[in-house]
Amino acid sequence: MKQVFILRGLPGSGKSHYAESLSDEMVGGDESQFFICSTDDYFYNEEGEYHFQKFKLPQFHNLNLARFINALAEGIPLIILDNTNIRKWEFVAYSTAATAMGYQVKEVIVGEVKDKSLQHLYAKRNTHGVALKTISKMAYMFEW
Repeated sequence: MKQVFILRGLPGSGKSHYAESLSDEMVGGDESQFFICSTDDYFYNEEGEYHFQKFKLPQFHNLNLARFINALAEGIPLIILDNTNIRKWEFVAYSTAATAMGYQVKEVIVGEVKDKSLQHLYAKRNTHGVALKTISKMAYMFEW
């Protein structure tokens, strides 16, 4: 069965770790059997350093969606969308495309969105330097 997992959660909540663990559990880490799509990938330079540029976010989200659709077309058995997906419209195109291509789609919320103490933890441990204020704002905007 072909599956897509749409991960949702605040920065620092453990989405990327969850994606890696899920791929190990489901396909034994066989890279030909899974693909992880993350818009964050586009913010890394050639030296592997992360440089977020807000003005490039729409462009990079479009590139990530195209890469996701290509993975669907290739029939990769397990595809994981590793974005924050705070609002439902942010991932509806992914879900629609996956369903149209015969994939089972599962939405997974990683971490606790509304827990203020965990928001502090997420601010400390996220690898992209997202501030607590931004994380709290994202938690407030989160659509269930």
